[in-house]
Amino acid sequence: MKVSLTPCIVVGLDPSSAIDMRNFPDSLVLKVVLANLPQLVFSLLYFSYNATLTAMLMSYEWVSYANKRKGLRVSHQPKGAQRCTYFLQLPYRFSIPLLLLSALLHWLVSQSLFLMSIDFYDSLGRPGDNDPYNSRFFGYQTVGFSPPAIIAVLVCGGLMTISIVVLGHIPYRRGMPVAGSSSMAISAACHLTTAEDEANEGTASSEKLQWGVVARADNGPGHCAFSPRLVEAPVKGRVYAGSFNPGL
Repeated sequence: MKVSLTPCIVVGLDPSSAIDMRNFPDSLVLKVVLANLPQLVFSLLYFSYNATLTAMLMSYEWVSYANKRKGLRVSHQPKGAQRCTYFLQLPYRFSIPLLLLSALLHWLVSQSLFLMSIDFYDSLGRPGDNDPYNSRFFGYQTVGFSPPAIIAVLVCGGLMTISIVVLGHIPYRRGMPVAGSSSMAISAACHLTTAEDEANEGTASSEKLQWGVVARADNGPGHCAFSPRLVEAPVKGRVYAGSFNPGL
């Protein structure tokens, strides 16, 4: 941009959007770091947002096995009815919009705070030999900001926050305890009875499975697990093995 000493002519950017950094150390590296610091903050917030959404959708798919028979998701080559994992750990109807919003927000953040270089010229277009900032080489580097871009970042960020809060208030379908990412809880739900395991010859993991009651006992706890056979829905108030929530 060009700023004349007398009169003032601005080309490209408004000097009023520049942050006065005369009291800061005259270091270009410091100004570059300050201008890009919001990008680091946004990246950390994005990782946290992605992790929260991943945990919510993982639990949603977990409890869906109590209502629908389907194959397991595996990270290796799928066999039989098994399904491969998602490329970005999220269903595409969530991951693609999230990627687009992330790219948009990164661009908006880059437009909100940026490095600005001001050169001073006189009324004849010649480089000024004196400027109000006493900068060397007739130029002054500082950090600039854009109010419209900052407002756009706040709006988009607010919409993303509202979206995940709304998703968090959508209840899961009842019928199966939520295990989260606990390997102990997942293992407990995968233990078939000895008779069932022998009947399936160890091939249950490659078939379509549903979670439910696989064995009942009159004088003791029943047994809940994933099974390729027909299962019954747990009854509220009864005690079952293979579940960390007996009351259900």
